[in-house]
Amino acid sequence: MSKETYEWLNKYCLIGYTQQRGTAWHYRKDSQSVEPNHYEGAIPVGDVLRRLYSWEAQEAPVYVKWNDNFRLETDRKAIVRSDNGDVLGMFKDTYAIHQYKSWLIESVSHLLDDSLNIGSAGILKNGAVSFVSVEMPESIKVLDGFTVRPMLLATTSHNGSISTTYKSVSTRVECDNLLARALSEDTQAFRARHSKNSNFRLQNVRDALGFVHRMTEDIVAEVNKYANIKVSDREWEAIVSKLMPINTDANAPKQAISRIENKQERIKEMYRNDPRVAPFTGTALGVIQAFNTFNQHIIGKDDNRVERNMMNALTGKVFNQDEQVMKVIKELVLV
Repeated sequence: MSKETYEWLNKYCLIGYTQQRGTAWHYRKDSQSVEPNHYEGAIPVGDVLRRLYSWEAQEAPVYVKWNDNFRLETDRKAIVRSDNGDVLGMFKDTYAIHQYKSWLIESVSHLLDDSLNIGSAGILKNGAVSFVSVEMPESIKVLDGFTVRPMLLATTSHNGSISTTYKSVSTRVECDNLLARALSEDTQAFRARHSKNSNFRLQNVRDALGFVHRMTEDIVAEVNKYANIKVSDREWEAIVSKLMPINTDANAPKQAISRIENKQERIKEMYRNDPRVAPFTGTALGVIQAFNTFNQHIIGKDDNRVERNMMNALTGKVFNQDEQVMKVIKELVLV
């Protein structure tokens, strides 16, 4: 990973409640600015506005150069930063800007009280994507070695990659892994498209998500549910083969086969020996943790892992991966 990326993440991704969760796994002391990005308690709303949202997204006309002439594209517009003019996205004229301050801060501020506050906030891709999480001060110990932080995650973008979304998720503290809400397959979310007719209704978010307070019982129940589902060695081997299939075609490239075999060996080793996974070996929870940890911390290149993980969490890819694992567990174990 480039030094610039570490510097960006350690400046523009704010992490709260470090007394409960510890430092983020991408934390680098030498990449901290004069003002650290980690907070022992909740992140003050004013700090988010000052450090992340001191600028706004603005519309700018789009011109096309053709034969030394410039033509205005009346049905297109660019979205730029008000502080430096950097282009964040290009859209048709029907696109509506969802300002971070109003859609992520002013909206969730109605949910904040003594027991709910901002636990993390950040901007990615030069400001084209942003997120804010609302969390409880205390983490929840579900099992020995399995502590979670439930949260309401609010996110939106100025580059078209993410609709404005509010959804309930949780983080496992021991390894800083994002999990689908309560490991459940029916994760609920409220989404608003970037259109001229889009609007924000707090009651819709409340109805779709409930309060973060109410997530606790669901999370405890679901984690315990999967911890109590026994998975035999034979079933584990079948799950790995199903989720990481090896091409048995005679003409399959040997390099591709070798790559999958290496992945299988790596995740099997994690399942047995990795401290983030091994305490739950022999259970469905261990299977979920093995693939979740493998996908977030092992697979892919390290040079953009942190931002990739964050984007996967915001776009829902992390949760889709978890749900695929749970689907296979149902097929091969719960039969």
